[in-house]
Amino acid sequence: MKKKSNHPLNADELRSLAEDRLRKLQNKQKSEVGGQKTEADTQCLLHELLVRQIELEMQNEELLNTRGEMEVLMKNHLDLYDFAPIGYLSLDKDGRIFEANLTAATLLGVDRGELIDQGLPDFAAKESRSIVLAFIEQVFVGSERQYCEALLMKANGTPFWAACHGTSVLYTNTPDDWCRVVISDITAIKQAEEVLRQTGALQEAIFNSANFSSIATDAQGVIQIFNVGAERMLGYTADEVMNKITPADISEPKEVIARAEELSAELGTPITPGFEALVFKASRGIEDIYELTYIRKDGSRFPAVVSVTALRDGQNTIIGYLLIGTDNTARKQASQYARSLIEASLDPLVTISADGKIMDVNKGFIKATGMPRETLVGTDFSNYFTEPKKAREGYKEAFAKGSITDYPLTIRHVNGSLTDVLDNASVYKDGQGNVLGVVATARDVTESNRLDQVLLENNAELESARSAAEKAKSTAEIANQAKSAFLANMSHEIRTPMNAILGFSQLLLRDTGLSLLQKKYLQTINRSGERLLALIDDILEISKIEAGRLTLTPVAIDLNSMLDEIETTFRLRTDEKSLSFLVERIGDLPGCVVCDENKLMQVFINLIGNAVKFTSQGGIAVRVGIKTGEPLRLEAEVEDTGSGIAEEELGEIFKPFEQARSGRRCQTGTGLGLAISREFIRLMGGEIRVSSQLGKGSIFRFEIEIKECTEGAAKKEKAPRRVEKLRPGQQAIRVLIADDKDDNRTLLAQMLEIVGFEVRAVVNGEQAVREFENWHPDLILMDTRMPVMNGYEAIKKIRSSADGDKPGIVSVTASAFGADRESAIKIGADDFLGKPFREEVLFDKIKDLLEVEYVYTTASLTLNPEADGADALFKEKVAALPEALIDQLHHAVLSADLDRMLEIIQQIEKHDAAVAGSLRRLAENYDYHALLELTAGQEKDGLQ
Repeated sequence: MKKKSNHPLNADELRSLAEDRLRKLQNKQKSEVGGQKTEADTQCLLHELLVRQIELEMQNEELLNTRGEMEVLMKNHLDLYDFAPIGYLSLDKDGRIFEANLTAATLLGVDRGELIDQGLPDFAAKESRSIVLAFIEQVFVGSERQYCEALLMKANGTPFWAACHGTSVLYTNTPDDWCRVVISDITAIKQAEEVLRQTGALQEAIFNSANFSSIATDAQGVIQIFNVGAERMLGYTADEVMNKITPADISEPKEVIARAEELSAELGTPITPGFEALVFKASRGIEDIYELTYIRKDGSRFPAVVSVTALRDGQNTIIGYLLIGTDNTARKQASQYARSLIEASLDPLVTISADGKIMDVNKGFIKATGMPRETLVGTDFSNYFTEPKKAREGYKEAFAKGSITDYPLTIRHVNGSLTDVLDNASVYKDGQGNVLGVVATARDVTESNRLDQVLLENNAELESARSAAEKAKSTAEIANQAKSAFLANMSHEIRTPMNAILGFSQLLLRDTGLSLLQKKYLQTINRSGERLLALIDDILEISKIEAGRLTLTPVAIDLNSMLDEIETTFRLRTDEKSLSFLVERIGDLPGCVVCDENKLMQVFINLIGNAVKFTSQGGIAVRVGIKTGEPLRLEAEVEDTGSGIAEEELGEIFKPFEQARSGRRCQTGTGLGLAISREFIRLMGGEIRVSSQLGKGSIFRFEIEIKECTEGAAKKEKAPRRVEKLRPGQQAIRVLIADDKDDNRTLLAQMLEIVGFEVRAVVNGEQAVREFENWHPDLILMDTRMPVMNGYEAIKKIRSSADGDKPGIVSVTASAFGADRESAIKIGADDFLGKPFREEVLFDKIKDLLEVEYVYTTASLTLNPEADGADALFKEKVAALPEALIDQLHHAVLSADLDRMLEIIQQIEKHDAAVAGSLRRLAENYDYHALLELTAGQEKDGLQ
């Protein structure tokens, strides 16, 4: 067989070749004699034709195989095209789609057939449509690949972020103007970028916080970063310390030396006093948090808690240190105050370390054991109980479970006498949540041990029954119940001690023998307590909003009186900042309307308070009007000329814990006020809107639904007065107090006895029922949470008693929920008193229930620490101070800059400590008018 040709013949060529050969053969036959040779040539030709036929069949088979392979390749190409992880679109110049793969159709949420002839810009979100149009136009006019990111919408309305790449295409046999666009879903990337942005903003906010100092040094300890908090705490500017000193230079030298000696002994290596002593542990990778005294620029000192971290590069080489400090003054004062409260307790109290050793005791434990503190500290606590093993078991139980309640033990005195106690203990932890030990208090039950045992058994049965009932109920609403229980417990646990703190401080204010310094401390306690409660209330409001627990309490109010109160409330603050303040009534306002007074007032306070806070010049205007219709609506707006809010932040300021840049710079507030205000307004059937320009001010507008009511229906507020005593000539009035907390019982008893009520106190609901039956009180103040029998059960038993006496009952609780009030009233209480409470509120409730008459004192309910500085002699002393200091103080008062006032007063203290103390009290009580009057004579420039 011949070798296969490199250029196989097709059928026409083969036919032509055969015909040519046959013609030649016929011609040859005519010229030759005989037929044998001709026959041989014919056979040869037939053989050659057969070979050519076989070659042609083989070529045909090869062509068929090649065609099959091409079809497979084409199918694979189409599969790769359709199922690629990115979408392919072909667009004409108008942006209409004339071809797409399956991925593109899936991304846009439509079938591929329905996608044809639709415009890609039609899938863009409103804010991205112009971006997509510009992108398509640029693809056709530009020679380079184009790119954009746009927010697209699926056919079902679901948005997603897309990255779009586009190039123009020039092929033959295709439309003249078309382009290829590749789209991919980058929503996850966008979300990750937003998380990173928020994280960066959070880190920046934390670092720039004025609440703690952040000091970064190089490896040698020279300060490189000195944040706002450090400047505020230490009085230096960053420029005064950066690249000049180390943190050791602003620390108490004696403490630095002592720390170096302690670390040298602890770690067995000599450590040089100075910066090395402050960072030695951190340089070795050891977590280090310690206390030391910082020295301010003016030489004053304050205790601080400092956390030190070594800063390392990629090769783990130390390149510097970060020292984060917080002012520990308040905690030190609180610790001293807490110690005084502990020592005042008559019950034995002991703190026990993790290994069972006594760390500290109070006088009650010393009295119960008959042994001095120095002997007790460091010994095994179980040695002082008649059953050491049982005592250790109780300690282990508290350590394992977190607490124990009413654990029966007996303390042995050194003289052999015994004291039966019920031990209540709970663990205490460090800042990282590690359990350090146990705090235990022992209540003396020697005289009533037998009765308490019976009560405990009954209580166990009652708790078991109640637990079963609560478990059955919680099956249907377990999620909400868990959150409600947490909120109620948090409120109760915080408000109960705050009730004692604020209540006893009110009692102390009645003591005319208190010094002015003591009054100042009491005022600080009250003010700090009120601020803490306000913060707690904000957090609880947000929690109730999230849980859907907010309810309206509509009452009839005098709208004009409310606006007058608002004007009075903020007039002093605006005057202090030299701002204009206008409360304008648009049209005729109805004298009486029905709405939720507390929530509406809170909205005004939040909005106007923000306006005053962020306005330094110009003024604030409040406008209120009525929009007629059904229903009637109250319209209001608060306008200021303050710092304003950036447009991109307007959508964020109503979110919990979010603040605009101006708010973060001020370092004040929680970021809850606007969030709470918006929810209050929505609950009252309205909405709030804001418009603002940076540097020019803001306008907050809202409207709510109201109802008009009859004139005179609104309740008038009475001016607060202090009750001095019961009016003589009245019958003796008996008041029974039921509360398991000693502090609460003592507080209420002293408040009532001091004005003339006869008082008895019990520790649980069962004793309250028995005392009611035996003593017949006129009024019962009933706590809701008590052992043995709670307040609700006790109220039910008293109300169901066959006895004809019907005493007034006031439910007393630390809960912040209105539902608790409704529960107490529903089971028979006449009124509700929330902890912490003011004494005037308590006496008003008693007056309403029993119709008693009081003698009121003419003394003011507020402290008046500036009284000692109002006479002519004091003015003379002020006038004798250096003129420059008084001039500086006058300007600080005009600017309402409290921090600057206190700095200047501290300088005045060097000249006259008594005058400085009086001026400080005036500043801390915000009596700027008195300060202006005292300093006006020395101020040269004055107000023109």
